[in-house]
Parts: sequence; structure tokens; C-alpha cells
Amino acid sequence: MVRVVLSKQNNIRDQIEIEFDVYDTVTASKWINLLKQTLKSGTPLKKHVSHHGWIMDQSRTLKHIVDDLHMRVDTINKFNFAKQAWHLKNNKIKHDFNVNLDLTVDNLIDGKSFNIDVVNQLHDKFVQLEGVKEIDDTVSVSPYFDIAPPNIRWQISKLNNLAHELFHWGEEYKRWHRAQWYNPEIHVQYYTDLYEQYTQEDDQSFTDRYEFGKVFVADGTVGKLYWDAFSDEDDHIHNDELFAPTHIIPDFQIYLGSTQTQEDRKMKETRYWKWLYDRGLRDHEPALTRVGKPWIGEINLKPFGPQRQMSVLKKLNGYNNIYAIIVDEYKCTYEWIMSEEEIDIQQHA
Repeated sequence: MVRVVLSKQNNIRDQIEIEFDVYDTVTASKWINLLKQTLKSGTPLKKHVSHHGWIMDQSRTLKHIVDDLHMRVDTINKFNFAKQAWHLKNNKIKHDFNVNLDLTVDNLIDGKSFNIDVVNQLHDKFVQLEGVKEIDDTVSVSPYFDIAPPNIRWQISKLNNLAHELFHWGEEYKRWHRAQWYNPEIHVQYYTDLYEQYTQEDDQSFTDRYEFGKVFVADGTVGKLYWDAFSDEDDHIHNDELFAPTHIIPDFQIYLGSTQTQEDRKMKETRYWKWLYDRGLRDHEPALTRVGKPWIGEINLKPFGPQRQMSVLKKLNGYNNIYAIIVDEYKCTYEWIMSEEEIDIQQHA
């Protein structure tokens, strides 16, 4: 059993707990061993990526996200990459880099719709600034990231985090206005290079179905998986920035959205094949490998009382800080909150 202890941002002693059982599968066994190693080593957690799609959380509204994003973009745009390259005698950069996108609430919200296109453009800017890389090659970076000091590297990384946060917020905003429910997630990610290769025996753990309370392994690729780019409706990402899942990592995600019907699943599958065809990838083996997400567990709903999705979300709403993770005798607490960024900056040195 894995226990995830959540707290409020403004009071880390105000807590609620999620427990989930780990499946008896090859993939889940590999994953839980990686997580135990991570907890034993005390590896820092990425606080800023944990909660996605919680549109009812008044402590992290769209305005909070946009204001945070404006601060990061302003810092990056004020940093002169070309001048820094000249000082470092680095001849790989001839021109400065600016993020020039309309990232205002007014441009994001249009009645009951949300501007996903500009969010995908933001993610593309991040990839250009940091560089495309896979989990087994975390050294290769773009020339911009290479010359940037730790604080600027951190701001660049935040563009990625905020792009994903905005995407999920926007998707759930649209869903709420369309269907009166929303599908939030909790993401647990670490500052670690620890991983294990996926093998053929892991393939059966992957599914393109979404089910309330399921837990799956996250992915650490910079760029996007084929399935994720399709799901994000990302028309800006290039084919050479797309990857198949190759590595099991200790990171995981808890899906707290509605359970997908068989009909919806089949329709999405059909759209995926068309998306691949339109990109010239229909017979491209990596795009057909490990499609979807690898399930490794499911949460225990009994402590929440009535097990309707919306009642569970109501109890969890506002608990958007991961305070501790516990697995058997392994426990690690994370006493800081998202606004305390010293650890994040250190990790980008």
C-alpha cells in the first residue's frame, strides 16, 4: 500500500490522506521498487507539478496560474541570452530568445471555451529553450539552457510546468461547461534520474482507458509521448519531438476523473489512428507501442464515505500540497510548499 499525505498550502498541518493498493504485476513491481529507493534516499519532490485540473480550487485559480506565468516569462524575456553567450565565448547563440504570446486570462477564456492552441505554443517555446531529451539522456540541452544560470533554468522549466497546468485547467473548464463534471489528477514527480527500461512484458500494463481512482506510471520525457500529444491536441509539436514510452520511473499520477465508457474509448482510439495517419505515422512502430498509460494501482475509496466521484473531489479540493509519501517502512516528508523555490533552483544548478 502507498499512502499520499496532502495538506493545505497555508497550513501544512491541515491534512488528508489518499491510500492506494499496488497491483501484483511485473510493471507495478518494478515501479514500487523504484519508489522505495527514491523515498529511502530522501530525493526532493517537485511541488509545483502536483495538482492538475482542479478548477474548483480557489487557492489556485486561473488568475493565480496566469500571474505566475507572467512572472516567469518576464524574467526570461529580460535575460539576454545573446549577451550571456558573448560573455561566455559561446558561439552557438547569435540572437536573443523571447516568449511573445498573449497569455492573458481574456485570451485564454472565450465564454465556455478555452484557448488550448496558445498553451501548446507555450509548451513549444519551452522545448526550444530547454531542448528535446529522453530520460536516458538528461545531459543534452539546448544552447539557451546550456548558458543559462540556475535561476533562469528554473524559470524555463516552470514554463513546462505551467503549460501542463494550464492545459489541464482549460480541458476541465471546457468539460465542466459541457458536462458538469471535471477530471483532475495528482502528479507525484521527483528530481531523480532513477529508471528501469520497459520490456515487452510491461506492454500489457498499458491501456488507453481512463477509470476513476486508477494510478499509473508517469513519463519523464522532455518533448511528448505520441499518445499525450494526440490527447493534448498539440498541432505545434514536430514528429521528431515525439516518443514512445521507454522507461519506468518512480513518478506516478492519480487519476480522479470520471470513468470512460467503452464507446468513448473506441471513438478516441479511432481519432488516434487518424491523427497518426495525418502525420504520416500510421505505420510508425514507436507510435503503435505502449499506447496509453501503464496502470499500477488504484485508490482505496472507503475512507471517503460515499464513493461518488464528485463527493471525493469535494473532500480533496484545496489540499494541493504533497506533504509525505509512505510505503511500508519507507517514509519521506516534504516540509516546504510550492512558493518556497530554493530546492528547485538548486536542482537546476
